Amino acid sequence: MRLLALRLWNFRNIAQAQIDPHPSLNIIVGANAQGKTNLLEALYYLSTLRPLRPVREVDLIRWGSPEARLYARYTHNGLSDELHLRLHREGKRMLVLNEQPITRQSGFVGTLPVVCFTAQDLQVVRGEPADRRRFLDSELSLLSHRYLYSLSQYRRALEQRNNLLRAHLEGSATLESLPEWNVQLVKYGARLFQARRKFLDQLNESASEVHQSLTGGKESLSLVYQPGLPIAHCPLPTAPEKEEEWADAFTSALHQVEGEEIRRGTTLVGPHRDDFLILVGGVEARTFASQGQQRTCALSLRLSEVPLLESLRDEPPIVLLDDVFSDLDPHRRARLVAYLQPRTQTFITCTDLGFFEPAVLEQARLFRVHEGQVSTDG
Repeated sequence: MRLLALRLWNFRNIAQAQIDPHPSLNIIVGANAQGKTNLLEALYYLSTLRPLRPVREVDLIRWGSPEARLYARYTHNGLSDELHLRLHREGKRMLVLNEQPITRQSGFVGTLPVVCFTAQDLQVVRGEPADRRRFLDSELSLLSHRYLYSLSQYRRALEQRNNLLRAHLEGSATLESLPEWNVQLVKYGARLFQARRKFLDQLNESASEVHQSLTGGKESLSLVYQPGLPIAHCPLPTAPEKEEEWADAFTSALHQVEGEEIRRGTTLVGPHRDDFLILVGGVEARTFASQGQQRTCALSLRLSEVPLLESLRDEPPIVLLDDVFSDLDPHRRARLVAYLQPRTQTFITCTDLGFFEPAVLEQARLFRVHEGQVSTDG
């Protein structure tokens, strides 16, 4: 996968920009709040139809403009494809793939696969279980439409079940329909359990290899799934593998805690209680790792998606790295660049070119961003 051209019109603070990237390494340099990350966000939005940061889509449109437009031309398995996107201030979005209008979002998402690291990824390591569940849901929803649908249905069933338990606690409803919501919860919850377990199994192997590369073999990284069931504190290999096994385990857990759920008016077990441990050298990174180690863990997790996507598409995705070097020592910076090159086409934002060795800068294409204006140095 190689991006050949990127065009932006009225996207964020960029009135107009034209990017003709290097097939390997691209460095985007500029002071803070100038628009560097907006270039990465344009690519991320073309890939996922999601803003890179938690904002409304209308906020992607440059102030005072009626619409934003994005265009990308790229190669995929030797073939050239084109994406066009228009985002109107009224909320309408027009998608075009190779001059053919796309009416369903699923026909557009992922056609330009990217892997993107931002400072928000550190929350996967440092943050709460909800941050790690959000990471799993985000990645699996892009990989599987079945997962996205099951997640939506599970959330609906969970909300209805909690409403019923709460209403019963307040004395305004009976539990007559509870078994029906249990069936729905187990049906879709088992799918989520099984998909997350399988994904983490794959991610564990991939992230471990990436982490070995980034640390020169000096640190080990492992992931341990903690499903939101009574078996949560068991090591990953002992967890169920098949969907029907997860359904049985979930059903059993619901029966086990039913009385407590009725007393408290909420659902106490299920995928909405999932977590996974991130271990460095056998200890939890969230508590015991340094800032640099935590950033390297987050990077390893994100970059482990590269071989996973490569195995699905027979070529690596485009890699986007936003301000990745700030907490890394020179050795880890060098290993990161060496790991990515020339395997992937990579875009890296930074405020200081001193993070890069002269030999690396000579091989890269340099883009400077100042107040939304983009210029090319090489």
